[in-house]
Amino acid sequence: MSDATQDAYDIAYAIPDGATEGVRGLLHAVREGRADDVPELVGALTGAERRKCLPVLKAWRKETRDNLARRSDRHLAVLRALLPAGAGCCTGAVAAAGWLAGSALWRDDRDLSLVLEAMGGRDPEWLGEVARRLADRRTADEEYPLIAGLVSAAGCEPPTTDGFVLGWLRGIPARGMTIAERLRDDPFLTAVVPRLFEVPGVGSDFQYHRPDDSGWAAALAGLAREGLLSRETLVEGCLSRLLRGGRPGVLTGFLALLTALDLTVDERAAHTLTWVRMLPDGHPLVASLAQETLAGLDAAGRLATEHLIEASGAALLRPEKKIVRAQLAMLDKAMKRDRSLTDQLLPVAAETFGHEEHSLQDKALALVVRHRKQAGAAVLAEVAACARQLPSDLRVRAAEAFGDPVAAEAAGTPVAEGDVLPPVPGPERLDPAPLGPAELAEEVGALLRGGGTPAQEERALNSLVVHSHGDRAGLRAALGPVVAQRGDFVTWGSGHVFAQALEAVVTFVMGTATEEDLRTLRFRSGEYQCPHTAIWSVCLSRAAEIGERLDSGDPLPFLLATPTWSTGVIDPAELVARLAAYERSGTEPGRADLELALLRLDREVPPGVRAAAAGLTSPAGRRLAAWLASGGLPDPVVSRETEPLRLRTPRPGVLVRTEALPGHEDRPEPFRSLLAAHDPIGSRCVCGRGGECSPRALALLPRHREIIAARMLSAFAVLAEFDQLGEGVPVLPALAESGGPAGPATHLLVAYGLGARRFDERMFAVDAMLVLAARGQLDAERLGRDIAELTGLRRLKPKRFGEALREAARTGAYATVWAVLSGALPGFLAGESAQGAAPVLTLAAECAERSGARGAIPGIDELAARPGSSQTVKQARRIRAALRGDA
Repeated sequence: MSDATQDAYDIAYAIPDGATEGVRGLLHAVREGRADDVPELVGALTGAERRKCLPVLKAWRKETRDNLARRSDRHLAVLRALLPAGAGCCTGAVAAAGWLAGSALWRDDRDLSLVLEAMGGRDPEWLGEVARRLADRRTADEEYPLIAGLVSAAGCEPPTTDGFVLGWLRGIPARGMTIAERLRDDPFLTAVVPRLFEVPGVGSDFQYHRPDDSGWAAALAGLAREGLLSRETLVEGCLSRLLRGGRPGVLTGFLALLTALDLTVDERAAHTLTWVRMLPDGHPLVASLAQETLAGLDAAGRLATEHLIEASGAALLRPEKKIVRAQLAMLDKAMKRDRSLTDQLLPVAAETFGHEEHSLQDKALALVVRHRKQAGAAVLAEVAACARQLPSDLRVRAAEAFGDPVAAEAAGTPVAEGDVLPPVPGPERLDPAPLGPAELAEEVGALLRGGGTPAQEERALNSLVVHSHGDRAGLRAALGPVVAQRGDFVTWGSGHVFAQALEAVVTFVMGTATEEDLRTLRFRSGEYQCPHTAIWSVCLSRAAEIGERLDSGDPLPFLLATPTWSTGVIDPAELVARLAAYERSGTEPGRADLELALLRLDREVPPGVRAAAAGLTSPAGRRLAAWLASGGLPDPVVSRETEPLRLRTPRPGVLVRTEALPGHEDRPEPFRSLLAAHDPIGSRCVCGRGGECSPRALALLPRHREIIAARMLSAFAVLAEFDQLGEGVPVLPALAESGGPAGPATHLLVAYGLGARRFDERMFAVDAMLVLAARGQLDAERLGRDIAELTGLRRLKPKRFGEALREAARTGAYATVWAVLSGALPGFLAGESAQGAAPVLTLAAECAERSGARGAIPGIDELAARPGSSQTVKQARRIRAALRGDA
């Protein structure tokens, strides 16, 4: 070792003075990276010498963590020697486990043998305790080889924690050996296998196999046949795991194991109740297996009637058509086999009359009609009463079949007197008083972490300005604890722009902002301006403006643009009063704050407000008076445009262009870009982000939602293209409650939302659609045409928007849903997407019947006239009959 290298190591790894020869020998070996010598040197130490070594080794370990960049080959050698040295010198099990789990220490197969050798002379009970401590850690799956080695050295039972089991699973597959061969020789097999059915995540690999290895399922089943594993444990474990449910991949693995076990009829019959309990809520794969098993038991005469009835009651209510059809077939066979069961089973089959799927209702009715002659009068009356749930075409058939007054009464078509729509939501008037310092500090802390509504955010921002003007020292004292937690706040890298703006204002209030902070804020509020970035740049430009006024010692007394209503709207009379107060105090308004206040003004100006505004004398007051006299911001000219087919847009969408508003050139950025022309197809977006899809964006122009909605569409369309709508969908109810015309952009956003991937996301679009309908702002025919066009462009899937519209119909909005579908059907049926038309047509038929619709829909008569009995044709005939009043 050279002198320079020695000096470096003496500095980093100093051996304390007065160390015994044994201590010096061990520490010197560690410092030189002689890991192979460590176990013997540790074994020669006394307990006192080990305790003397440990603080030094801990200090060296800390230095390795603090100087990771110094990992030369020699440095890594020192790390390798530290692991067995520290493990051998720890006297407590907790300390030893902590040392071994240290993430900064180097470990490989060689290290493992050295560690076990260094700890080999310790008491077996102590070694077992270390193993248990490691197994209880979160990283136990990564530590499995070491834990297994300690367990073998201690001769104790393995600690079958979740992490240990996961590590065991990962360690079984090995090159050159099958899983069955590895399991057969594994010492922990019988201890671990019962836990396979309890540890979350286990089972996803059980379904796989290779040409040279039959895999986990076959291996476990084979070991059960050899008597090395309890077959009963495997069977009961699989069934209990399937009954609990879980991720499809995991369930598929346990289904594969159950298949490999090849249960006998006696084993299947012994668990009849378990199969029955899988049917109500089980995953479709699990429910199908349970149903298939029960069908086999029924065919073998091993299924009690009470179990058949219970299973049927669960299966017939499931949404999967295959399962319902199979259960009806089971009931049919049972009644054919034993006519005496008809009175018990026929009412069960009639429960299917309440299913949402018309084809299943049809099949159930055919089954009931086929077996009605073997049923008693009381049962027939019960079945006839159930027929009230059938749609009109099937109710007529039921009445003809039963000839019963109840069925005849049920055959009438229940036409809704009117849509059941949600109450029209009204905006909430906000409390104009600023929050007190203590309450404000608590609110700011919550808002900086991304929570809160736009109204809460605006009130907090105004309260910061008010208290900064009146008692900045008191405000700083209240904000002190919040600022102390700044490390947890949303940072500049966050997409939550308001939190960024609010944090910037807090920094200026506390006097800790630098010139660089202000330049960054100004840059971010003006960078790459386009109609998308302008939405969120407004927040940052106001924050920069507030910061400049605070920095210059001329703070604003309050903000002009604080909304009066929860939607973001400002009462014109209130803005007149605010500007009058500014004039009395000689305050010059902030330009961004004044611009935003004007954009938020209500369209309805009460009598006398224009005259009051005309009495203002400041430039800002005269501008407000002129604004009110001119009628304020006009609505933009908008037009729909379809994206051309390109390499990056294999599924083009429909977007909306807005023309520039008059006078936008005279406004500062970002307001100039916000009100400029928005051409989402002809002019490429310079920000690359798309519009912010949030209620905060809508609150900028609360009486001109089409301007914001058109800019949101780009983000919505991109998300929908990748089948991942979600992040922006919750904005839709706020969009419906916003003001101004609900034009093509608003309706396209709702259409995209109705086709979102997840069910709960689609419900936001349903809420928005119903709110628009309740406010008289829904153009149902336009929405229907949008749905048809987007479906034809492969941006929407019939199954998804059909489910969403069915949820809307469930609320009682049959006429609204029919109006949407009647607008969608002509284009929908004319395109390739008509292949998935049956569920949509079924819903349309139900809504047409329930709403008493009349008239004709292009394409329906032609479809209804086709030969055959497919569901598409059947439902077209049903719609035609409803529209003609024939039903």
